Amino acid sequence: MKTKCLLCTAVVETGHGFHDHLEDVHMMPIRRMRIVEPENWIQGMSLEKKGMIREETHNECMERFKFNHPEYGTEQCWCPDCIGGETLEMVNKVCSKYGQLYIKEKHK
Repeated sequence: MKTKCLLCTAVVETGHGFHDHLEDVHMMPIRRMRIVEPENWIQGMSLEKKGMIREETHNECMERFKFNHPEYGTEQCWCPDCIGGETLEMVNKVCSKYGQLYIKEKHK
């Protein structure tokens, strides 16, 4: 299934493909799902829980995002909050309908 981006003319795969598009093209940090790593296993934890998927924390998401996008929060940042205009209007419209879709963090 394909999804049309409301911020540009792109049509991308639904799910991770769309999340990648939002992060890479529109610089919008999206919390990802992670598999519980072996170093976080607890003694006696069941096999089902060892393979559990959990959502990234806010800090994990921003650490990953800033590693991949070092320009975030600098003068070269192109996130919706920095470029404003129609892009920010559309993001705010979508967020008012569906809730906050991406993580906002104060810039330096």
